[in-house]
Amino acid sequence: MACGVAVAAGLAATATPAVASNAFSGQDAAGQDAVAAQGSSLTFHLLTAEPGDALWELFGHNALLVRDSATGYEAAFNYGLFDFGEPGFAARFVRGHMTYWVDAVPLAPMLARYREQNRRVWAQELDLEPRQKAALMSALRRAALPENRYYRYDYFRDNCSTKLRDVLDAALDGQIRAAADSAPASSTWRTHTRRLTARNAVGYLGIQMLAGPRADEATTAWQDMWVPMKLRDTLAGLSVEGADGRRRPLVRSEELWAESDRAPEPAHPPSFTLPFFFAGLATALLFVVFAHWAATPSRAGAWAFGTAGVAWGLFCGLVSAVVVGMHWTDHEFLYMNRNVLVFSPVGLGYAVVAPLAARRMFAAPRWSWIAATSVLLSVLALALWAIPGSRQENLEWIAFGLPIHAGLWWSMNRVPMSRYVDASIPL
Repeated sequence: MACGVAVAAGLAATATPAVASNAFSGQDAAGQDAVAAQGSSLTFHLLTAEPGDALWELFGHNALLVRDSATGYEAAFNYGLFDFGEPGFAARFVRGHMTYWVDAVPLAPMLARYREQNRRVWAQELDLEPRQKAALMSALRRAALPENRYYRYDYFRDNCSTKLRDVLDAALDGQIRAAADSAPASSTWRTHTRRLTARNAVGYLGIQMLAGPRADEATTAWQDMWVPMKLRDTLAGLSVEGADGRRRPLVRSEELWAESDRAPEPAHPPSFTLPFFFAGLATALLFVVFAHWAATPSRAGAWAFGTAGVAWGLFCGLVSAVVVGMHWTDHEFLYMNRNVLVFSPVGLGYAVVAPLAARRMFAAPRWSWIAATSVLLSVLALALWAIPGSRQENLEWIAFGLPIHAGLWWSMNRVPMSRYVDASIPL
């Protein structure tokens, strides 16, 4: 979900210079001075690319740029590398077994690619002590080794941004986590997925359909840094304590290295409940109109009602199959998804009942229990949504599905076509 970057052609890995170990404990003063001296020529910039157009670009991306004034070395450590063409990638993605890797990549092609994508890139120079720079460089160097570079990707808890957060926190002796882990962010995991996908219909609808109640758990400022822009903003306001006991801002300077005329990311998640409700209400009215049309009797009306019923029934069946099937994957944030109540397996029955009812091959009220059950399950989803502390933010989908189920119930119970069972309409 968050901050994936496709492997660009020609983006070759760059070897890192040899640096001292990250382990300072147990060293004498001379040893620590030697290690710190190796970090005195290093500078680090946190690079943050704002969202792009592709689904995997909607959450932004980041990398850590290191420069060595003594050797002229420059590379950006990028934890967001993956390859769509890798054998079995799609199957592993479905199972939740995504594998990403970190590499040291050249800065110029990276910036050029973001400029082509019309994405802003911010660079924050970090004010680190020499020993912290040496420790950070050592950690990055070890992470990029062939035996260490691959990691199990998790869109919320182990992505490009959390990897950089963790390695920076280790170099700062845990000061980032100490400042942010207990600070409430007044948000949930879902909060940022909603606001950052609001302008992408496919991303918004897909993620909100599949995300379960775990996505609505309250998060801390530390956890919110799974979003690259949140990591950038949190570090910008953070002060850290140096070896001399004095506090200083962690970010020494911030510059815009790639400009864009793209609209800024939304500050807050949108509310689409009313549009979803009106879409559901319009669909329900269509079912009622088609049912009346079929009852005239009309072959075209029967086709319209039957086809619409099959489409809705198959949609309910597909959604329920996917939602239930997620429990056999490692996508933990998709478990116990209450959208299965709105789009339940019961709704699959529409695909059989609706065309037969439209052709007056049986009395529709006899089978209206399918619609009645679907209405009751949707009302149950609404009741669960209203319970404080255990809410799944799926009101939009409830507002969409409930009117449609109600419209189908009305059609099968009240429309005159249900009274004619003596002759079917030939189709």
